[in-house]
Amino acid sequence: MNDGIVPANLSEKLLLDATKGETHLLADLALKSFTTSQSGTILLDADCNLLFINDRLASRLGYTAGQLTKMNLQALVHPGELLLCMHHLSQLISGELPRYETDMRWIRTDGEIVWMNVHAFEVKRENGSPHYICMHSQEISALKQTEAALRESQLIMASMLETIADAYLMLDRNGRFIYVNRSAEMLLQRSRAELLGRTLSMALPEWIGSSLYKACQRAMEDASPVFVQEYYAHTNRWIEANCSPCKPGVSVFIRDVTLLKEQEETLRTTKQQLDSMIEHTADHIAILDSEFKLVRVNRAFIRSSGFSEQELIGQRLPTIPEELWIETELLFRQAFQGKQISQFETVRRCKNGSILDISLTLSPIVGPEHDITGICMIGRDISEHKKTEEHLRNSEKLAVAGQLAAGVAHEIRNPLTSLKGFTQFLKSGAKYKDQYLDIMISELERIDDIIGELLMLARPPSAVFQNNPISPILTHVISLLEPGAHLNNVQFTTYLAPDLPMIYCEENQLKQVFINILKNAIEAMPRGGNVDITAGINSHGELSLTFRDEGEGIPAELVKRLGEPFYTTKAGGSGLGLMVSQKIITEHNGRLSIESTPGQGTIVAMTIPTAAEDFSEL
Repeated sequence: MNDGIVPANLSEKLLLDATKGETHLLADLALKSFTTSQSGTILLDADCNLLFINDRLASRLGYTAGQLTKMNLQALVHPGELLLCMHHLSQLISGELPRYETDMRWIRTDGEIVWMNVHAFEVKRENGSPHYICMHSQEISALKQTEAALRESQLIMASMLETIADAYLMLDRNGRFIYVNRSAEMLLQRSRAELLGRTLSMALPEWIGSSLYKACQRAMEDASPVFVQEYYAHTNRWIEANCSPCKPGVSVFIRDVTLLKEQEETLRTTKQQLDSMIEHTADHIAILDSEFKLVRVNRAFIRSSGFSEQELIGQRLPTIPEELWIETELLFRQAFQGKQISQFETVRRCKNGSILDISLTLSPIVGPEHDITGICMIGRDISEHKKTEEHLRNSEKLAVAGQLAAGVAHEIRNPLTSLKGFTQFLKSGAKYKDQYLDIMISELERIDDIIGELLMLARPPSAVFQNNPISPILTHVISLLEPGAHLNNVQFTTYLAPDLPMIYCEENQLKQVFINILKNAIEAMPRGGNVDITAGINSHGELSLTFRDEGEGIPAELVKRLGEPFYTTKAGGSGLGLMVSQKIITEHNGRLSIESTPGQGTIVAMTIPTAAEDFSEL
């Protein structure tokens, strides 16, 4: 038999049996139809041997039609389908089934499985005995793959629905539960057995009339999603539900948002408290954005500045005097880089032109992404405080002036008494005039020194502040005093930290302070000793200087008086040197302190702010 061609005598016989003697034209048409059919066609005898297979099916199975002739159907059918297939064929042959249709697997020559939809029927002879079986097949492999993928996705979806934290349920159009996941069982406090097949109103009567109940109905009626949030009193929980129409009816995702609601309430309460505090505090509070424009101001800010809220929001601070803009903007930049600015004293100009003294605190505002989104500026009006300080300073000046007057009278009277006595003595014609004149000159020089130090306190020379490194200043002072120190058997030991920052200072004034302190240290050790000089940075970022000697020390009750005018523990001292030093360090915004232990020595410590990098560039 040629490939794909049925012998003429077989075709004629087939059609004669089927058509009861119709013409050969019909046989030719039948043969052509089998051969060119887009479906796979097989003719089998009663023993399931292949009598004919068209090229289309043979090619799909990896054969030629000639290779398959006289082969048995069992060689082509998948073993998993074979038993059922043979059973159906036997039913056809026995007449139990007139025809049957099924999906079954076939095997190619290379082992690939091919799914076919098979329609089989049996044609009998004239005497009623089976003649052959005809099978028409249509490949459905792609359909089966799609069905398998769909089943897999359905399994994945079902698995996901069972594991998600949200409750999920599906209702048909009559409101009956057709699916609930585990989370829904827990949220609704009902088992699946209590829910599936029952209507929403029967299974959960407490929900009748609720927002969720109405949302499910509306989603089905309007064919559009409905979102609802409500308090579910039965379980004392807040829920949030999305009801979406679907082919069976409506699918509902429900989330327990009780914790979120509690957090929102806590946040709302906290915000109200914060807003109340901001609006009712006496401090001036403003929020600035990244461009240093005002985002929010409180009542105190509005009241003190004289500007309305509309004049302030969205604008740069109109209260900053023009000459202070550079300084203030540099502070803003530092705050926006994460630095806390505390109690920075400056001034602000009100709308009416008046000036307020304020203490400024700047804090960076950190956003949810841990980036700085703005600045919180808190200003405290210290005008009255400044006035009080000024009154106190004036009172202190008067008190100091009284002390100075008494001290000057005492300090100058002694040498004047000597001068008066020597003058009278010389007037009487005393001998050894040169010796007495030397003593008189010494007393006059002492008076001149006292007056010089008083003038330093009263009219200090004009200071020129600029950024200077501390190490060269210290080194220069040490080199000046070292020769005299060696004569007194005193050694200087320095411990200067590397890379010390610049300080904003008046160089000559600091030199005077260091000279006063080191001279005191030398004079405190008449039998010699060591002076340790240390410079570093403390935890607040300030320059820290300490001078430690090995002298006899000073009792605690006397240390408290150091710095008073004309109070001194040294023979021949005026008591003004330390007072001048404290004044200089205070003018540098620094601090000076003295600790002393009898028998162990004295420590003079001072701190001076370092120069801010931004200001050093101006």
